[in-house]
Formats: sequence, C-alpha cells, structure tokens
Amino acid sequence: MENTTSDILLWQQIKKGDITAFEKLYDSYADVLLTFALQYTNETSIAKDAIHDVFLDIYKYRSGLAENVNVKSYLFKITQRNVLKKHKATQKTFSLSTDYDSVILKELSFEDTLIEEENHQALNSRLAFAMEELTDKQRKALFYRFNEDKPYEEIASILDISIESCRTLIYRCLKELRKKL
Repeated sequence: MENTTSDILLWQQIKKGDITAFEKLYDSYADVLLTFALQYTNETSIAKDAIHDVFLDIYKYRSGLAENVNVKSYLFKITQRNVLKKHKATQKTFSLSTDYDSVILKELSFEDTLIEEENHQALNSRLAFAMEELTDKQRKALFYRFNEDKPYEEIASILDISIESCRTLIYRCLKELRKKL
C-alpha cells in the first residue's frame, strides 16, 4: 500500500492539530476501513467502534504521531488490531474445573469455527449476488476503488464523472450492498 501525497499532507496537518485535515482523513477512509473490518467480525457495531477508536486515538495522540508513516497501511493495521481486540473481549471465556468440560468447550469451539466459515461463505455468496444487481458503472467504481486501490480522482477520470459524483457513487453502492447483506 502506497502513501499518497494527500495522505502525507493530511497526516502532517493532523499532527499540527488541523481538524479539517482530520475530517478529510476520516471521510477518505471510514467506508473502506468498515468494509475491511467486517472481514474480521460479523458485528457492524464492533467494526464501527474499532474504527472510531482508531481515529479517536489519532486525534488524541496527534502530537506524538510518527513523521514517516505509511498512513493507509497504518490505518488498516490498527483497525485490524482493534477489531480483533474488541471481538475477543466480547467473547466470554470461562474457566471450567474438569478436563471433561474443557474437551466439550474445544469441540464447541471447533463447531463455532465451522459455523463461522459457513456464515462467511454465505455472506460471500450474498455479496456476489448483490454485486450482480449493481450497474456496470457501480461495479467498475467499486472494482477500481477496492481491487485496484485507485484514488477517487483517478476513478472519476476513468468513469468520466466529477470527483464528488465518484465519491457519492461509491458511497451509495456500499450503502446499497450493506442493506442487501
């Protein structure tokens, strides 16, 4: 993942306390990070909380942020870490006294893993079906944004639309997909 010039500038401005730069960074990455976070949990609330914590910490500790950071990579790593930490915290762990009980727990854990895999496969098939219902332009915009990792400016140029229209198009696609899932 490459650092873009705009990310570097926003990062430097955030370090200086610029709220507008902070908002721009949040707007640029919130939806992408949510999609990314949902790969690690099925609970949207956990994903959203994790992302908000990432940005809260960035703002809270802005003066101590490192200078040379790959902003995109940093956001994805910290989001992943936060999601996994929050997901783990929500799962109840019980210590049981007998070996027999721990064997049962391990079996349930294995079953839970299988169920999660099945849920993940079902979600992927629903996503594929929902993607088919999108227009070609919508699919192309999502492909360029998430598979090719292109910035909104480049996507807008490819699709021959304004940058604002491009952002709106992608936002509405994601919103529609979330609704269908």
